[in-house]
Amino acid sequence: MFGKIKNWMGIEGAKLRFHVLPSYPHNIPTINGELEVFAKRQQTITAIEIKFYEIYTNGRGDEKRIDEYLLGTWSSEELIMVDDGFPQNVFFKLHYQKAESNMDKIAKKGFLQKGLVGFAKSMKGIKSTYRLEARANVEGVSWQVFTKTPIEFG
Repeated sequence: MFGKIKNWMGIEGAKLRFHVLPSYPHNIPTINGELEVFAKRQQTITAIEIKFYEIYTNGRGDEKRIDEYLLGTWSSEELIMVDDGFPQNVFFKLHYQKAESNMDKIAKKGFLQKGLVGFAKSMKGIKSTYRLEARANVEGVSWQVFTKTPIEFG
């Protein structure tokens, strides 16, 4: 009885883990990596969706505003069987389109402009961070399995 409840809730079920580079170049249009799927008992993954987000922070203190932008998605509906000791790796190539502000366009014009734009952004508290999120549907489980990881650009 208790095992059925744990299975229905996804406790001790399938888990996800990203294997991606710690840093990506600014000019690359895709995020390549793999998603490791593992479980303590036999599970069937019916669908996987990976999303790539930009978290844009603007302002300081009470004036601080945070927006999230979806930059790209990747999905698969291939059935994946996992069992204890036999993790499966799913390779993905997620295409995305970065949003570019007017300040970013000015910064590309030259070394001096880049420094001035960087200074202006720091004064206004403007910062972007990025993250990958993966969700998987597991057969016989009511909730999705979920993981996320930060992505750095440098």
